[in-house]
Amino acid sequence: MRLIPLLAALAASVLFAQRALPPEVVPKNFTFRDVLSVDRVHYREEYENDKVRVLRLNLKGDESVPVHKALDGLFVCLRECHLRLTDPHGYIQDIHLEDGRTRWIGGGTWSEKNLSTHAVEMVFVETKSK
Repeated sequence: MRLIPLLAALAASVLFAQRALPPEVVPKNFTFRDVLSVDRVHYREEYENDKVRVLRLNLKGDESVPVHKALDGLFVCLRECHLRLTDPHGYIQDIHLEDGRTRWIGGGTWSEKNLSTHAVEMVFVETKSK
């Protein structure tokens, strides 16, 4: 019974350490930019109006997209997707979806990495706030 609080404290300290941001990772006064200004090689705009923006992502195996800012939106995997989103604080979110599956993603700042050996093709439908 005494072991449970000790394990809980240890788990909490490990989680906190994973979220700690080393000072050299993100310089002061750094502004996170839109993905189209950061990486037009992997992303392209398919459609935009006052409510949504539709982006297409093509990543070969083990390729990455630099850190950028994204709005809330829907990932639509056209081919199987196995992506890792990493925020500037080091928080990691892995997403694995089969062909044609979707997942809602809250907006934020992250980089994306294809964890698979095959190419990922995905559509990202960003919602714009009023």
